[in-house]
Amino acid sequence: MILSKIMHGLYLKIYISIVASSTKTHVSIHTLKGNKIKDTRVKVFEGEELSQNMLSFIHSFTSESPFSYISFLDYSLHQGAVPTCKVEEFLKSSHKDIYTTLCYDSWSSYTSKIDLGMLEKKYSSLGLDFIFSPFCIIENFFKDKITMQATLYVLIQDENISIAVFENSKLKYAEFADIKNDKLESELMLGDEKAELNFDDDQMSVNLEDIDVDDAFSDLDDLTNIQDLDSMDEFEDFTEIKVGDKETKQDLVNTKDEEHSAGFNEEYKRFNAIKNALKTYYTDEKYENNFIESVYIATACDVDNSLKNYLEEELFLKVYVRQVDISTEVFDLAKREKI
Repeated sequence: MILSKIMHGLYLKIYISIVASSTKTHVSIHTLKGNKIKDTRVKVFEGEELSQNMLSFIHSFTSESPFSYISFLDYSLHQGAVPTCKVEEFLKSSHKDIYTTLCYDSWSSYTSKIDLGMLEKKYSSLGLDFIFSPFCIIENFFKDKITMQATLYVLIQDENISIAVFENSKLKYAEFADIKNDKLESELMLGDEKAELNFDDDQMSVNLEDIDVDDAFSDLDDLTNIQDLDSMDEFEDFTEIKVGDKETKQDLVNTKDEEHSAGFNEEYKRFNAIKNALKTYYTDEKYENNFIESVYIATACDVDNSLKNYLEEELFLKVYVRQVDISTEVFDLAKREKI
């Protein structure tokens, strides 16, 4: 233990955060001396594949120290979260071993084992230490907000949207949607059925050795997600956008789809994802559906004001918006894992 502390004191610690989409990959490098950030570098690469340029860029930093940690934000379509670590009530079929799960005190995240296997294969020449759920980003980024009454929280990225309801620091509902996939457009308009989930109550980390996808993935290494999430530094207040009086649950979900279908754009897709998530939250008996008055949005990309207008005028929500640097949030989670 003493030798380990001495070694960590002598060497730099290198944290690599990878945030990918189908069109580009953001790589950020944080170099720490002790607990202080010595240097930060950010580079954007075209596409989602691990190119030779990306690999060389990362290796130029990891070669400086034996203590380097590579983190990845999960962007699999087949993922989500449920408000319990005992998830039998969320099982919907006899399919087995579809998802791997991780319990965080009172809620669980889940991800397709096949998607994890494909991700591990794609980054096999690099190796991944952590794969974080976007719902962990939401919980940490809004740490000083989720202690309130039932409130909606949204994380917006270029191609997907993560939606969660927290009340008194406990997750009550969660939904993940790919808003760039044209095949999902009708599902966002009409609402889609939940994926059939299977969970392992005892599993506390993502372990790819237990994933039997096919022979191509038979030698996958372990991947470990976070287990304990500490509080993040408090950030400045959001700007409130005042709206009209709240209405009943039925009124909230009866929006004017026909009026907008001709101009179905990116923001309206996001709005429909949020609207459908609220509809499920209010109507599905599995969820404790206390009334929601406010939505806090963390956006990692440019978002048009029309999204705010939709939420204000059609769902009568108070809207709070803040920009978020996803790579920095992933770095913060990884740093807490290794402290």
